[in-house]
Amino acid sequence: MNEKQKILKVAINVPINQLFDYLSNYIPVKIGQYVTVPFGKRKVVGIVCAINSESDIHPSKLKSIIAVDNEIIFDVAMFKLLNFVSDYYHYPIGQTIMSVVPARLKKNLNQYKQSELIYQATPILSKEFIDQLPIRQTRIRKVAEALLKRDIRQTEIMKLVSNWSDCIEQLKVRGYVKSKKYEPEISRIVSKPPKLNKEQKNVIKELLKIDNYQASLIYGITGSGKTEVYMQLIKNFLEYKNTQILVLVPEINLTPQLENRFLARFPNKNLVTLHSHLSDIERLDNWRKAKSGEARILIGTRLSIFTPMPFLKLIIVDEEHDISFKQQDGLRYNARDVAMVRAKNTNIPIVLGTATPSLESWYNANYKDNKYNLLKLTNRAIKNSTLPKIDTILVNDKTKYGISRLLVDAINNRLKRKEQSLIYINRRGFAPVLFCSNCNWHSECNRCSSKLVVHAREKKLKCHHCGYEKKLINKCPSCMSSDLHPLGAGTQKIEEVLKKLFPKASILRVDRDTTRSKKSLSLLYEKMNKREIDILVGTQMLSKGHDFPFLSLVGVLDADNALYSPDYRASEKLFSQLLQVSGRAGRSDIKGEVLIQTNFPNNPVFEAIKKNSYESFVKKLLQERKQMDLPPYSFTAILRVESKQLKQAEKFIMETTKYAKSLKNNVIIYDPLRPTIERLNSYERFQLFFQAKNRKELQDLLKKLRFYMIEHPLVNRIKWALDIDPIEF
Repeated sequence: MNEKQKILKVAINVPINQLFDYLSNYIPVKIGQYVTVPFGKRKVVGIVCAINSESDIHPSKLKSIIAVDNEIIFDVAMFKLLNFVSDYYHYPIGQTIMSVVPARLKKNLNQYKQSELIYQATPILSKEFIDQLPIRQTRIRKVAEALLKRDIRQTEIMKLVSNWSDCIEQLKVRGYVKSKKYEPEISRIVSKPPKLNKEQKNVIKELLKIDNYQASLIYGITGSGKTEVYMQLIKNFLEYKNTQILVLVPEINLTPQLENRFLARFPNKNLVTLHSHLSDIERLDNWRKAKSGEARILIGTRLSIFTPMPFLKLIIVDEEHDISFKQQDGLRYNARDVAMVRAKNTNIPIVLGTATPSLESWYNANYKDNKYNLLKLTNRAIKNSTLPKIDTILVNDKTKYGISRLLVDAINNRLKRKEQSLIYINRRGFAPVLFCSNCNWHSECNRCSSKLVVHAREKKLKCHHCGYEKKLINKCPSCMSSDLHPLGAGTQKIEEVLKKLFPKASILRVDRDTTRSKKSLSLLYEKMNKREIDILVGTQMLSKGHDFPFLSLVGVLDADNALYSPDYRASEKLFSQLLQVSGRAGRSDIKGEVLIQTNFPNNPVFEAIKKNSYESFVKKLLQERKQMDLPPYSFTAILRVESKQLKQAEKFIMETTKYAKSLKNNVIIYDPLRPTIERLNSYERFQLFFQAKNRKELQDLLKKLRFYMIEHPLVNRIKWALDIDPIEF
């Protein structure tokens, strides 16, 4: 064999921050290819990240690869990005690389080759054949009956019966079934671009002047036509061959509506989406289309930032302020920030858009030597459409079922005018806690220091932190009294109240519990546009990106909870949520109104909301942050430690703190604290907060700290993670 023996550095999904050396076994191998390798007593898959002629390990101790796949997973540019992410977020390189690979590619090499298929009955398949099948062949009968009615996708048959592949194979052998590669139906509806206003034209003109790396922040009020600016900008970019566009959205619920709008505007362009509502096969197919350059437009959630796109020429981050862009476990990256790095590495423009910019983005666009290009949209795009009128309602004793009389009257007025209303409460479930009025017992999670939420419809108590659930009880476990009452309100309870108040109205609840299926959100838009829904009840899922032309009223309940949170970002998050949800009202020529129930109508957050004054609010907030040396005027990190044993977690965090303080640098190291949720999923938790004026000094300290923790005697008994630029406290 002519191929020389080479040393392959392979990334493997293990919590060790290194690449592993293997012999090539004289097999031709390229960087970026998938390989099967022995690891301990297992066979695992990994990705070749480098090829060397020598190793620090003696060749006699090196194992050889078992197999190699021809597909190149990542190119050099993507490896550069992934190495940066691993270093910056202090996450093992192997786990970093493997965590951004489609799930189906993490299996054995032979298991991910095939694209999703769709199965069709041939003309000879008949009811007579099905009737003649033996009774024991129930599964084959079920598959055949389904195929006789319509073509069925592979993912559907998998849910229909077990051992589905054997059933299909038997029908194929007999000539009753044929298959072909599944291709999703493309929307045939073609929309024409609306006329742009002067501001929109100016923004597009400015953006088209940029042909290399430059970050631009589009600050546009709700309903100002940011999405239309994106599409017109994309249209100009797609006029050139070998051009790909990446559009990042914060949540899955934004994807269906955005996808439909893009498909209608670009019917002849290959557009794909990437999000968690897709099956593994669908995700892999779409990922490959982007990687090959076949897909010209990719719309996806945060993980999409790591999708290989050889002809990437523009990145758009919609709702850039949204905290959903930050991964909160495992690889704790911020997709918006990674997008900035990728754009810079690729030397392409990046556009950030929102009605409520994050303080970091606003600071970069206005104070930090105009690091970002600031572009404003101050008018609504639809003619005669204006910003909604926003008022506060003082909560008092006259409040009925948690909904004030004024809000009830406002909903009634919309029903008479055949307009739609949205009632916003950022808490799903029926009530946040079950309470015994006899002994003051309340429902607590056995695994977390939090309350079990009442879900009346399912008759369950659920923990929204760890997922623990149990049957709803009717007697107090402490005193055996039947005097149990749900306290507070969630979406389920508000839905129930609204049905009592408005029995003739069509009411729909939208939260995580009601939108588990792929089609649920698409059906929501369809029903809203047909005016089949009178009142929407929902969480923050409804607060951004949605366009309901007949919705004229937004009512906000229980907004005070976030006012006095220990999180220094609490007021920023609350303002953003309220302004975003307020923007759902009056987006057409129907005048909008927003009513916020509160006990503190004079709070600065509500005062700024009523004036729709983001700029004045953020100016005061930045002054406060500057006085306290908090981001964006400093850089922060949190060390999160947890263990099943409280003493072990405490010992580890105290000794780590002592070591960190001994390094004597300019980083401020606070004393360790228990977080708000002290115990989560049976793990006792601590956290350590770091703050520095200089990013490099903070990173240098954390690197030293990481090496210390890896060698700590308790490292195998506790879990620890570094959270860089945290947004949750």
